[in-house]
Amino acid sequence: MSLPGGPELFIILFVILLVFGASRLPKLARSMGQAGKEFKTGMREGFKDQPVEGPCPFCGIAVAEESKFCPGCGKSAEDIVAEKNRKEASSA
Repeated sequence: MSLPGGPELFIILFVILLVFGASRLPKLARSMGQAGKEFKTGMREGFKDQPVEGPCPFCGIAVAEESKFCPGCGKSAEDIVAEKNRKEASSA
């Protein structure tokens, strides 16, 4: 299956024009662009690392913010943050 060429694209655009109308097409394109921009912004904001700083929930030893592992028990930073979040969720 190949991609549509020039004549097929004109037919598709003509059908879209008939379905949505000439006045709605710019609004539709603008809303699609805005939705894409909001999606990209949400993806960037959603991937912020949570700080590990504070006591380790497994062994109680203080962990520095930039640490990748707990100096006491050797658990990873991801495990420490996940356990803290789990404990916060269960206490709420």
